[in-house]
Amino acid sequence: MRKSIDQRPSAAAPEHEGTPMDIEHINALGNQLADLRERTAQLRGYL
Repeated sequence: MRKSIDQRPSAAAPEHEGTPMDIEHINALGNQLADLRERTAQLRGYL
């Protein structure tokens, strides 16, 4: 199951909004990480 990245600003985040491309890139990376976590868990089941 894929989850989107939490959009809440962190304490280290700058006050300005990111550009749409930045947000899309971050979400794409988050989705890839979630996919890799899921696939890793599935592969561990075979070991």
